[in-house]
Amino acid sequence: MKKFLALLLACVMTLALLAGCGGSGNDANKGGGDDGEIPTITWYQVGGGEPANLASWTEKVNAYLEEKIGVHLNVQCISWGGWGDQRSVILSTNEPYDILFTDSGSYTSDVAMGAFADLTELIKETPGITDLIPESYIDACKIGGKLYGIPAYKDNAAAQFFVWTKEYVDAYYPDYANIHSLAEATPAVKAIKEGTGEPPMLLNKDGLSCVVGNRYDQLGMAGMGAIGVSYYDDSGKVVCTFEQQDVLDQLEVLHEWMTEGYTNSDAATASEASGMCGLGVAQGWPSAAKGWGDGRGAEVVVSAFGDPVVSTDTIQGSLACISASSAHQLEALKVLELVSTDSKFRDMLAYGEEGVNFEYVEGSTGEQRVHKINTDWTMAAYTQGTFMTMTPTDDVAENPYTTEVASQNESARSSVALGFVFDKTNVVDQIAACQAIFEEYKGLIQTGTGDPKPTVDEMMAKMRASGFEDIVTEAQTQLDAFLGK
Repeated sequence: MKKFLALLLACVMTLALLAGCGGSGNDANKGGGDDGEIPTITWYQVGGGEPANLASWTEKVNAYLEEKIGVHLNVQCISWGGWGDQRSVILSTNEPYDILFTDSGSYTSDVAMGAFADLTELIKETPGITDLIPESYIDACKIGGKLYGIPAYKDNAAAQFFVWTKEYVDAYYPDYANIHSLAEATPAVKAIKEGTGEPPMLLNKDGLSCVVGNRYDQLGMAGMGAIGVSYYDDSGKVVCTFEQQDVLDQLEVLHEWMTEGYTNSDAATASEASGMCGLGVAQGWPSAAKGWGDGRGAEVVVSAFGDPVVSTDTIQGSLACISASSAHQLEALKVLELVSTDSKFRDMLAYGEEGVNFEYVEGSTGEQRVHKINTDWTMAAYTQGTFMTMTPTDDVAENPYTTEVASQNESARSSVALGFVFDKTNVVDQIAACQAIFEEYKGLIQTGTGDPKPTVDEMMAKMRASGFEDIVTEAQTQLDAFLGK
């Protein structure tokens, strides 16, 4: 997921390629070379670009890894804006690397081109991974019965939350905690609008994709929006999501909000939403509210929006894949195993250099916590591996990863299609055509700007003229075979 929707995953790919990501003096080891007798594992990650102290961090990490598992590490951190293009260059030119971050958006196509090593047997050599990650999550990353990527064991179940600005709900609707649907939220946004004179809900042109996503497993086609299998029955029937009553009902509420001025009027065309924000929706866990509030510049409180759900897509929101050309595949897998078993190494990846980016302190309950000295560490923690071995920060009392996140994973509604990977080969042209049509209508439908029923009817007429039913038929045939029907 991932992973985060809205505030957590609001990154837009541009054409900027990575410049100077190896400028810390690590280029001599680039591509999985060796420092004498010690293998160097090159790991491409994504985040805010190369940290300023990457060289000194690498020196400390390598001393630790040399002692623990006999390897060195060469991390290349690509900026969000350059990631899409740089990743394509790495794979298309067969640039040497050992580990590469990817997700459900490109995983299957990368596997099809032979980019990644088959880890099905090799993973037996690293039990620390399989001891931590549930078997069903590992299975959800298999293609054709073979494993090519290690999922990050984190918030693999997608849980959506209403994120309320505390000042406004305290003043105008203190009963926010009992709100778990758009319909239930209507009196609250009405009260906040009347009290402040401003629309509480701020949306950009992507709108609320979770209107579909928290009820339908979209089978790897969230970019097309209109196809899925319900989390709320086990029939395995592939349907047009926007024509289902449970989705239409939510779209009608969004349309009411737009009509009444509870949502910003330019939402359908806005690349970014700006202004007073009383309500947003984010994917995460309850104590993530601290970070969401920091991003909003105000204290926030949350209430669950629907149930947590788990599918192949949500599990594949963060994957570590090993190059098929790597000379150090087992060593690379041992690096990933250490992420799953060693908190000190996990903290180095997630928080940076001890004494520079963070320090260990005693938490309010006496347990060890991380205090961030600064926000200069630019690597994205969710792309690196599990959350379960990370030391929590000092702004939480309990460990949210082993409590809130683990609980959401365990209680999530599981898709009947969990583990299913749709092979799009036979309908690739139809999917591309329908994706283009969805992009044309997405802003109207998912922000509430357009009247839902006629707008959906118009969009689906165009999609069906472009082969939508071919996609449904192909997906249903493959899913039936997967389910043994």
